[in-house]
Amino acid sequence: MPSRDEASIQRAETLLSQAQLAQDSSLKRSIERANQALKISKEIDDISTTAQAHFLLGKLTRQARQNKSSRHHFLTASAIFERLSDTENYILSYAGYINALVKDKQLNQADEAISILVPLAFQYGEDFPIASTLIAKGDYHFALSQHSIAVVQYLMAIEYLTAPESDIKNRNARTLVRIAEAYKRLENREETAEYYEKALAIYTDLNEIKSMARTFNTLAEAQRYLGNLVLALDYALQSLALHGQIDDAEGRAKALMGAGIIYRHIGRYEQSLKHVHQAHKYYKKVNNATGIAKTSNQIGHIYFRLQQFDQARSFYMLSISLPEEKVEPKTLATALRESAIIDWNKGNYASATLLAKKADDIYRDSNDKAKQSKTQRILANIKRDENNVSSALNYYRESLALATEIESDVYQIKTLIPLAAMLIDTNMEEAVRLLKSALTLARENGHKAYTLESYRYLRLAEKTKGNLAVSLQYAEQEIALSKVIQEDINNNELALEKAKLHSLRLEIELETLREKNKLDKLELARKNNEIEIAQQATTISELELTKNRYASVALALLLAVCLILILLIYRRFIVSKQRNQELGYLATRDPLTNCFNRRVLFDLMKRDFARNPQSEDYCVIMIDIDYFKSINDSYGHTVGDSVLRGVANTLQSCVRQNDVVARFGGEEFCIVLPDTSSHQAMRIAENMRETIQVCRFDDIAITCSLGVTSIRFNATTPSELIDQADLALFKSKSLGRNQVTLWSDALARVQD
Repeated sequence: MPSRDEASIQRAETLLSQAQLAQDSSLKRSIERANQALKISKEIDDISTTAQAHFLLGKLTRQARQNKSSRHHFLTASAIFERLSDTENYILSYAGYINALVKDKQLNQADEAISILVPLAFQYGEDFPIASTLIAKGDYHFALSQHSIAVVQYLMAIEYLTAPESDIKNRNARTLVRIAEAYKRLENREETAEYYEKALAIYTDLNEIKSMARTFNTLAEAQRYLGNLVLALDYALQSLALHGQIDDAEGRAKALMGAGIIYRHIGRYEQSLKHVHQAHKYYKKVNNATGIAKTSNQIGHIYFRLQQFDQARSFYMLSISLPEEKVEPKTLATALRESAIIDWNKGNYASATLLAKKADDIYRDSNDKAKQSKTQRILANIKRDENNVSSALNYYRESLALATEIESDVYQIKTLIPLAAMLIDTNMEEAVRLLKSALTLARENGHKAYTLESYRYLRLAEKTKGNLAVSLQYAEQEIALSKVIQEDINNNELALEKAKLHSLRLEIELETLREKNKLDKLELARKNNEIEIAQQATTISELELTKNRYASVALALLLAVCLILILLIYRRFIVSKQRNQELGYLATRDPLTNCFNRRVLFDLMKRDFARNPQSEDYCVIMIDIDYFKSINDSYGHTVGDSVLRGVANTLQSCVRQNDVVARFGGEEFCIVLPDTSSHQAMRIAENMRETIQVCRFDDIAITCSLGVTSIRFNATTPSELIDQADLALFKSKSLGRNQVTLWSDALARVQD
């Protein structure tokens, strides 16, 4: 029998193994197991296992984003490994400690730790510890926004990550992703895409589905920035397809938003809204303010493209209304800036100025001079349109100074042209000089639209100066370039149409693949059934061969089989009966709203008319959702269906058990109220109208128009009674909607 200490050591080692195996499926359980192992190892003073437990907990808590705990465990592990003279694990745990310091923005301490670790790692000479040290150093420079230096460190680390083991390959892939992220910060789009593709190749080789799905999404973004929209959409849809196989709700939300942005760029706004709205719902469900703000901004961008500026502004304001400490500053600044642009275009200059200044303050605090240049230009545009010339000129000059400082040719051009346009009447020489600078930059960067705009203002300026020959030259260049630009526009429109067609083809292929998977599963189930049947047949044959020797046993088995068959037949009978009841129920119901369908409505009314209802005791209400088409157009048919279900549930809650609620068609409902006077029916209808008016369906406020009639108005058939209610409904609509109207002879005369 092992001693108590030996058993405890085995128990601790088992718990550590369980913790390592569980880290991908349940991080919480993995941390619990590692803490149990740590407790046991401390109790028996097993410092080697204690160090391993601390090291594993450092990695697990880092994965759980518990940086303080991660820093503690890595530092403790490194101290123990140093006492044990385990140099390799000391280097690895100390590198983890540096990583935790960087994540906590304790960069001075990280710098000191790196200066200790790097020489030791190279002196030790083993590949993986050297690579881990270089990666930690790269993360330090990345945190300092020294992205070019970070790339050099990561590339050096890659040279030491060449072993064929899967964990080394995984570390290689993660380092390639970091290189791509650094190039992304440097706005080197080609290198960004290249290194994401290299990482994806390794993840694919390792069949790491979650990492593949997330890398496909980041690669889609990189290709979008490169203008390769077809390829970007292909990657985005592959990301979503992979997310359908795994449990990664946050990653799927990011992939949905990425796909939505690409759909927006190719002009498929309904698909764009559908994908981003799904991501928005997820972030609202988990109360992730950062995600809510980002998706709100993206929905705002979509509505801005659709020129539905009030809708766009409402979503930007949703981002602005969130707790400021929970929203990334750049996301908040985007919402403020875009809202300012909308208010400026609508002539709300005071509001536009306030919003733009708030955005500018955020960019100033983060030292984002490119975005500062942009907000200064927006403020200049606002002041120009307010006829505040001096303020406008000051803002334009500040914008130009910032653009020049960061060496952004595009931002310089965007500021030079409107600044020059303002100076034409007061300082012609400076205006011409600025326009020529804009023209030179536009030509050098191939910006044809800005080149054309420069030609136009130069033509006007030279004409004002009386230089008609020069003005004519600019006019000729303007005309020639206009033709080229028009050709480019046509080509771009053609490219967008191709992208739209390709996106439709990809969606069809994905749907076909899903159907094929379903068929494959059915085929597999059929083959399994055939195998099972064959096995049963073999068993029966064997029983036949031995029945003479085991007659009594066979008889007992036969009786048992008969009993089982009887039970199976009885069970199938019960199931069939239940299914018939279900089918009967479904045949009477509208599948979307669970209301009675139109056929059942007329059957029930014909039955009631055959019974000759009392003249005061039978009423019908027709209901129509106001402006329902605009809901489908703005939010998509999925949201429209949700609104229909919500309205149906509300109507059913407002009636009695014996009343009939039916979907008449589209967004129309019909309600039959037996044993109800017209006065009671009007009260019920008004209650429905008020209830729907105060409710929100999928965050959408709606109203309904209603028409009421009674059997006392001399209808002789169900169709006549419904026609009366429909005419009253039409009257409610013509009076401005969101009203209830009772049928009368006067309505019939007006209709005639």
